[in-house]
Amino acid sequence: MPGHSGIRCVDLQGDCRVTASRFTDEPVVVGVDGSATARAAAHWAARDAALHRSELELIASANVSADDPRVLEPLHARCERALAEARRVAEDAGDSLEALKITTQIVDSPPVTALLEVSDRARLLVVGNRGHMAGHRVSLGTVTTALAEHCRCPLTVVRDSMSHWSQAGVVVGTDGSPGGRAAVDAAFAAADLRGVPVTVVHAWCDTDVADTSVPCTMSEWPSHRSRADAWLDAELDEVRRRYPQVTVRCAVTRDRPGRALLDHAQAAQLLVVGARGRGGFAAMRLGSTSLTVLRSARGPVMVVPHDR
Repeated sequence: MPGHSGIRCVDLQGDCRVTASRFTDEPVVVGVDGSATARAAAHWAARDAALHRSELELIASANVSADDPRVLEPLHARCERALAEARRVAEDAGDSLEALKITTQIVDSPPVTALLEVSDRARLLVVGNRGHMAGHRVSLGTVTTALAEHCRCPLTVVRDSMSHWSQAGVVVGTDGSPGGRAAVDAAFAAADLRGVPVTVVHAWCDTDVADTSVPCTMSEWPSHRSRADAWLDAELDEVRRRYPQVTVRCAVTRDRPGRALLDHAQAAQLLVVGARGRGGFAAMRLGSTSLTVLRSARGPVMVVPHDR
C-alpha cells in the first residue's frame, strides 16, 4: 500500500500499574440474529467479558408488525434457536470461562431501538458486521451502521470468521480530537488488560501541527514527520503515565487516515477508532475514517463515542 511512515517502539516501565478495573457491574451486550457474524460476535464478547469479569447478555429481536400467532411463534422459535447457538459459542470460547454469567433475552422492539436502549447501561456492545438478511457482498449492514452512528457506549464490530485471540497488538488512530483521545484511552486499557502492545497511528496530513494548505512533498516529509512525532509524543504523555507497562509503538504516516489504519491493523487483534474526528460537521455522528475502517478492516473494530 502507498504511504510513508516511521515506527518507534517505547517500552515504558514503572513501579505501579494503573489500569481499568477487571471487575465491573456493567455488562457486555451482544446483538444476536442467527447469522454467522452474530456467533462470531458472541465468541469475541465472551472472551472480553471474562477479562473484565462482567456479565454477558445475548439479545435477539422478534419485532414484527403483525399480531398473528402464526407469524409470531415461528419468529420467537427462530430467536430462541439463535440465542441457544450464540450461548453455546460463548460457552465454548475458552476453558477459563466456566464462571462467566450469561443471560439471554428476546425483545419485541426493533434491533436498533433495543440495542441503543441497552447501550445506556452497557460497558460494551458487540455485533457482527452484517446480519443474516445481508448478502455476502455487503460489508456493513444497516443495523450495524445505525448502531455505530448512535451507540452511547463503545461498540465492537466483529467480522464473519471467529477472531482468534493471540499476542497480536491493539491499533488505534488519533488526530487530537476528543473522539481520538477517547479512542486512545480505550485502546490503552484494552492493551493493558490483554498484556499486548498498542500501536498509535497518526496521519500527519490530518492534523493542525502544520499548515496543511502547503503541499507536503517527499523532500519535505522528513522535517514534517519530526514535527508530527513531537506532537504525538506530547499527545500521548498523560495516557502513557496511566499505563506505564504498555509497550507503545508510534506510527506517523503520510497517508489518508483510514488507509493508514487498515494497513497497520492487518495483523492486529483489535482496531480502535473514535466515532468522529476533527473532520465533518458538528451534527455528524460517524466520521468518514471510522466508516472506512468498519467497512474494510479484517478484524474486530471498536468505535468509541467521545462523550462516554
